[in-house]
Amino acid sequence: MGPASEVAAVEVSTMFFFITIVLGSIWARPAWNTWWTWDPRLTTAAVTELIYIAYFMLRAGIEDPEKRARFGAVYTLLGGISAPITFMVIRLFRTIHPVVVGNASAAAEGGFDMTPNMLTAMFVALGVFTVLFIDLMWHRIRMGRLEEKVEQLKLKVSM
Repeated sequence: MGPASEVAAVEVSTMFFFITIVLGSIWARPAWNTWWTWDPRLTTAAVTELIYIAYFMLRAGIEDPEKRARFGAVYTLLGGISAPITFMVIRLFRTIHPVVVGNASAAAEGGFDMTPNMLTAMFVALGVFTVLFIDLMWHRIRMGRLEEKVEQLKLKVSM
């Protein structure tokens, strides 16, 4: 996995995370009568999105391609820690979000386990979004390689 695939993965992840936050906010309005609360899950999701956006600012601020790739890779690894934290935060703090994965106790506050139909729907959606993610990433990697070829051709023409 090279810099092109790293950038593609972060770009597609940023888009998916943004769509998740926006659609979650739209869904929250009729369900909880609010667009946004500073709930721990929402706050960590917003921080994760900002970390992803800062990645592009970091890459844009470094001119040396080798240095940019190295710093980008390290930042991606460190920034990637924020996604599992966002998932786990509802287990650590009482939030408006229920714990629906791995919580069999119906008596738990705000928690319940998924029914078999819900699990089926979740796994189908997970499979579809995984295929969509891979497809978008593959196309973005291809586009990045074509952009590099265009840059090389421009340099040859200008000489």
